[in-house]
Amino acid sequence: MEEMTLCSPEHQEVFRRVWARVMGDQEGCPAAANPPEGMEGDLSCRKLAELAKAAQDAAQGAAPDPAVPQPEPSNPCTARLRRQILEALEGWQFYRYLARRARGGAGRILNAMAADQHQQARRLAAAYFLLTGVRYWPTDTLAVPAISSMWGALRRRHQAEEAAFHAFMSAAQDAGDPALPQLYQQLAQNCQEHCRQLRALLEQSGP
Repeated sequence: MEEMTLCSPEHQEVFRRVWARVMGDQEGCPAAANPPEGMEGDLSCRKLAELAKAAQDAAQGAAPDPAVPQPEPSNPCTARLRRQILEALEGWQFYRYLARRARGGAGRILNAMAADQHQQARRLAAAYFLLTGVRYWPTDTLAVPAISSMWGALRRRHQAEEAAFHAFMSAAQDAGDPALPQLYQQLAQNCQEHCRQLRALLEQSGP
């Protein structure tokens, strides 16, 4: 059990200084620099020491605790990866729902394309984790895709795959990390294959 022995006047003075440092910049609090009367007497020497150490670390710019997640610094490369992960997962979601409405062989092809999109998202997420140490997998943000017709949906995905192809090729030229160009080139090839498959599905469907 933590000892609750009251501290010496010196320790209580440390507490007052810590309180002033923490509370002194709060507007509209004329008594912020002084703790409530008797409050320092309610704390143990250990707690006072912890408060003093925290204030000292803050003043000296001590390194953050590695156990506490830190905000990710702004970085165009990692921001682009986050966007690409989300887009890949949205494509996975779209193909899954589209496969449920397809018939026969078309459903199998669309399910395989959904698996491709999921793998694409996993590869991008792995690259993101290696760069940031953060796992980003935003499946909880995915919405049910609006699919009014099979032909319209296939056309939308063809456009999305073409856009992704050009985005990956552009990213490969400005990857910001030596390990990313090859990944982006491979993903761009996958997008080209998806475009070919989607065109074949449209040709087989017929008017």
